[in-house]
Amino acid sequence: MSALSPRLASELAQSAYVFVKPGTGLLNTQGFGTRYTQQFFSFENKVMGKTGGYFINKETGFSAMGIGKGKHEGDAIITIRGTHLPSLADWGTNLQLALHTADNNQPVHGGFQRAFSSLKPQFQQFLNQWQTNNSTGTVHCVGHSLGGALATLTADWISSRYTKNVNLYTFGAPRVGQLGFALKNTTKVPNNYRCTHGADLVPKVPLWPFFHSPYKGFEYRLDRSQGLSMEAHGMSPLEGGNPGYLVSANCEDWSSLQRKSNEYLQPVRLKYENRNQASYSDYWSERLSAALITLLRETGYYAAVAVQATISAGATFYDLVARTLETIAKTATKAADQVKGLLGHMLAFAGSAVTLVADLTYHTIRAIFNKMLKRLYAGVREALKWVHKQ
Repeated sequence: MSALSPRLASELAQSAYVFVKPGTGLLNTQGFGTRYTQQFFSFENKVMGKTGGYFINKETGFSAMGIGKGKHEGDAIITIRGTHLPSLADWGTNLQLALHTADNNQPVHGGFQRAFSSLKPQFQQFLNQWQTNNSTGTVHCVGHSLGGALATLTADWISSRYTKNVNLYTFGAPRVGQLGFALKNTTKVPNNYRCTHGADLVPKVPLWPFFHSPYKGFEYRLDRSQGLSMEAHGMSPLEGGNPGYLVSANCEDWSSLQRKSNEYLQPVRLKYENRNQASYSDYWSERLSAALITLLRETGYYAAVAVQATISAGATFYDLVARTLETIAKTATKAADQVKGLLGHMLAFAGSAVTLVADLTYHTIRAIFNKMLKRLYAGVREALKWVHKQ
């Protein structure tokens, strides 16, 4: 089961964006993809998918499917594009945080699942035809940004429906589902090449209780960038990316790339007096989530909140978290200090001019969460714009 090289995977991910350029069909005079990708795959099918919120729906090209040749003879490829700014309908998909049940019966981001469901019938038609001629080949699922989230759902479904020989390659992809999904996906799709840049905002969302897969595994960290920046999400330097996943993944061997644990799993306790050490960065994004988890675990509320998370999301879930933290703060001085420390660091992360935490009431806690989420998701939106700023 030969894996795609980092270069091949990244060029296939970038090639899918041809669908959102007006008047562009699947095939042009050179064919789909680059001269390099054409050495390994032939493409014949373009998939149309529905994307958008409940009030905005349009059909747009989302994916290409092809058959392998040369060293990938007998394999199949599904490459799925990410968000493109001019396709305004995509914003509803990315920001719609209601939960839906995935094909593996676990809760996932509702917008991602809806988009995948619109693609699945055409994937089925392609894979049914492919499977009649190839019983031992590998299916490669590739995507950047939203495309990486959809590729994750696609690979998980293929593993159950068609073949265990499925590889997943994502670049700057967000978290797709909650813990149940991440655990199942880790088992079903063990060959998961998840690639990130250190300063890329999009892999930081959605926040806990969403988890990346492979759970407690590693990601390929393709650069050493710090902080959080819009440019870090881009595929190509020609379209605003810095360095651009096409550049940072431009090699033939996965073993030459740096690997990093993909979740901050150690306990974190934050002191209020150190709050101004926090900054708008990858490091602090992870530490804030870890500090919240640590606080809930040590006060015995983690299990109850995690269960509630499987049936609520977005504003409703953060209402629950705020009320839980208010309750925790009332139980003991030590617990109140931890809550205050967490909130103070959140304000600093959000760039608030004032990081004083006046009280530990529900309304104050919820307002601080709102500030942090607003700063983070505003950055995500800007990063998605930056991908195709030209």
